[in-house]
Amino acid sequence: MPLRAALVATVLVFPALAFAQAQPAAVTSVKGKFQDPITRAAVPEVAVKMTSLADTSDVYHVTAKEDGSFEVPALGVHSYRLEATRLGYAPLKMVVRVSTKNQDLGVLAMTTESVPVSGITVHESPPPAIQKGDTTEFHAGAVKIGRDANAEDLVQKLPGVTMENGQVKAQGEAVQNVLVNGKPFFGSDPTAAMRNLPAEVVDRIQVYDKASDQSEFSGFDDGQSQKTMNFILRNQNTKFGKVYAGYGDQDRYQAGGNATVIHGGQRITAIGLSNNINQRNFSPLDLFGAMSGINLGGGGPRIMQMMGGGGSGGRGMSMMFRGGGFSGGGFDPSSFLVGGQSGVSTTNSGGINYVNQWGPKVSLTASTFLNGTDNKDVQTVARQYLPPQDSLAYYDQGSTANSTNENERADVRLEWSPDSSNSVIVQPRLYFSRNDASSVGGASNVTTEGSTISGVQSSTFDGVHGNNLSNRLTLRHRFERRGRNISADISLGHSVRNGNGSQASITDFYQGANTVGSDTLDQRSNSRTETNSFSTRIAYTEPLTKSLQAQLIYNPSITKSDADARGMLLDPQTGEYTLPDTALTNTYHNRNTTQNGGLAVLYTRGTWRWLTNASYQHLDIRSDEAFPFVTSLDHAFDDFLPSMTLSGTFANRRNLRLAWTTSAGPPSVGQLQNVVNNSNPLSLTSGNPSLRPNYSNTISLRVSEANPLQSRSRFLFANVTRTSHTIANATFTAPSDTVVDGVNLARGTQLTRPLNLGESWNANLFGVYSRPASFLKSILSFNGGGSFTRTPTRVNGVTNVGSTYVLRSGVVMASNISENLDFTVSYQGTYNISRYTMSTSNRGDYYTHTIGVRFNAVAAHGVVVREELTNNLQSGVPSAYGQDVVLWNTTLGKKFLKDQRGELRVTASDVLRQNQSVSRSVTETYVQDSRDLTLSRYVQAVFTYSFK
Repeated sequence: MPLRAALVATVLVFPALAFAQAQPAAVTSVKGKFQDPITRAAVPEVAVKMTSLADTSDVYHVTAKEDGSFEVPALGVHSYRLEATRLGYAPLKMVVRVSTKNQDLGVLAMTTESVPVSGITVHESPPPAIQKGDTTEFHAGAVKIGRDANAEDLVQKLPGVTMENGQVKAQGEAVQNVLVNGKPFFGSDPTAAMRNLPAEVVDRIQVYDKASDQSEFSGFDDGQSQKTMNFILRNQNTKFGKVYAGYGDQDRYQAGGNATVIHGGQRITAIGLSNNINQRNFSPLDLFGAMSGINLGGGGPRIMQMMGGGGSGGRGMSMMFRGGGFSGGGFDPSSFLVGGQSGVSTTNSGGINYVNQWGPKVSLTASTFLNGTDNKDVQTVARQYLPPQDSLAYYDQGSTANSTNENERADVRLEWSPDSSNSVIVQPRLYFSRNDASSVGGASNVTTEGSTISGVQSSTFDGVHGNNLSNRLTLRHRFERRGRNISADISLGHSVRNGNGSQASITDFYQGANTVGSDTLDQRSNSRTETNSFSTRIAYTEPLTKSLQAQLIYNPSITKSDADARGMLLDPQTGEYTLPDTALTNTYHNRNTTQNGGLAVLYTRGTWRWLTNASYQHLDIRSDEAFPFVTSLDHAFDDFLPSMTLSGTFANRRNLRLAWTTSAGPPSVGQLQNVVNNSNPLSLTSGNPSLRPNYSNTISLRVSEANPLQSRSRFLFANVTRTSHTIANATFTAPSDTVVDGVNLARGTQLTRPLNLGESWNANLFGVYSRPASFLKSILSFNGGGSFTRTPTRVNGVTNVGSTYVLRSGVVMASNISENLDFTVSYQGTYNISRYTMSTSNRGDYYTHTIGVRFNAVAAHGVVVREELTNNLQSGVPSAYGQDVVLWNTTLGKKFLKDQRGELRVTASDVLRQNQSVSRSVTETYVQDSRDLTLSRYVQAVFTYSFK
């Protein structure tokens, strides 16, 4: 109740304060110039219409001059729909985000319409990509794709856009947000948007870094931008959707559909699916709390109870699952990719998205989503320690696991603009989740000579349920003087994670071929972690000169976490679990208080923007242990956090952005809590109350270039991060039976804790070049790059530095022939190199590649042929985990009904029965290979009906 009262008070009180002194809004203008992309001649007398997306009655009309130039005055800082028309030219439609003074759109291409000549129609295809300031805009009409394709199929044909493990990447960076007509679509779920949006309704796709609401208002970057993909639809009054159902052998089934109705500013979308063929239509946020295992210590979430080791700080290169780690600062659900989930899943999900403009002052975006999954997996794991840790050289595991996950989420964005000077944005988010998981299996530790040190047979169950609730209130006020404004961003957060589990295991210890001891574990455990947070960011902007602006920033925050873990052993006399295990029991309180303030200066000259920011941060970390011991730690840290950003746009074709940022990251309550996690008796983890924050410097460079006249584009992205006081792993392997910090360790057993160690480095490089291949009527894209990671660890008291080098190259040829003949041929290769300072002979080098061919043809009488061929290669790994397989999916179908809206098809998946789920993870201390359960070959008949 106190939290609800605080949220209500925040929403009701602060708007009244913000609007106490409303003033008339400053205005700005937008200008540009129309040009024929073929002749480069100016296009005069173009009728320009700009309509506010926030208020459709707010409309502006101008006509371009003889030189093709135009200017629309008296605009507010909003988003507008620009429509340009002229006889003989195709209409130009685009969404313009007005965010700067006297914004210049540069040269806008007006392409000629098809002209009939002697029975021949000549079509002038628009260029695939256009650079407009910091926004790369792709024309959907420049890419021919099958009529049944969705937006996900469309974007994979765009230059610089790739799909990796279910995650869309644009220009080397993960897409974090998807908009439709500038409005959110199912929260921040890119997958839900693209898989339920037909490609044929899309007019253009914009890719840009979307700033926060505060930054868009003030023009000052606050470092909270998200790589965003905005789909602009062809028609603002339309409806479309489809339903489908299919069944096949082995009782494989699928059913689902989607429907969207758009009427001006109102949009309603419903989606749903049910299947047992591993199709998932939900975002990473739906996996909140869905990890097996209770995070009693610092080892992070564990996908399997018996994975051991507590992870490696998230440095694995390509493994589908990684067991948390110490460097991540706690579990971030958004970092877990649904596409990487192993095993076979049955999924049932559905959701509704609603967007509407309630009059000229209020707009609402809301979505709700429900999801349930049932997953089964059989997994084997082989781990080699590099270097060997004392006598321990190998770890092997086999397990069978079952898990069920249920979750619900709701996202709302309410924007109120009572006048042109003030606005209020309220964004509540409510997430609820429950997961139950059980596993049965065994694991063993092995020496370099191949003899077993210890082995365990274990049966576990874990139940986790929790919520993640938050609300963000943004208040913005613009003063009468142009450029003077003030805004406040207020955030409240509340999350709860409750867990309960049971574990029964027998651990045997060996010396040679003889068993020298056994340990039986029969325990029950429960845990609860509750976190509450409050933060605000107040920014005041003042114009100093025509080219110079200053901003004062104050950003205080407080986060309070309470964690309680209880481990109870079986009392053989009573048969009840009443014996406390102090090593597994802990009550812990943590509070982080941050005071952050600074000054930013923005200098604008022509197309150049230079932003500098200098802030000072004081962080106080107070940790109190109440049980089983009473201890307190209070640490204060002071950091200077400067940053600079230089950006420029040239000829509205090339954009450059060079940035330097700094940050300080405090440890999480899970990393601080000094309690043992013994979910794997062979590899224990624990927290460390003495951790301090890490400090990072990052330099990044982004260059985007799109030449619409030659239909060529180039993108380059690079960044380097240096982190000092790195929160890394310290692992101790017991050479004999011993006790460490009150924890009993048998010979060969590991204990891993987080520790601040030296510095770490991380660097990435990605580039792509795209051009038309006229001889095949296709778009040819070349990409390449690499990454470098260097991270220290502590192994039995000695610092080991692990370095990984990854080299990547690829090529994609996407057809641009017609919607009846569509193909894509691609190659992506990766070479992974690993080196360790404590070992020169043992290495984890390996090579992977994927070669893919997708073919889709619609022949006469509506006959449909679809083929998908993929060659997956993983070499340089043990034979049991290597692969060189060909996956072949084939489909034969027939379109019928009016406008060929119906389709009946028969699909055979994995025709050659070669599907495998193998992966490799390379960390600072070990190389790990795994194999998981996969779907076998199956055949389905599916009926689909599309409507519009």
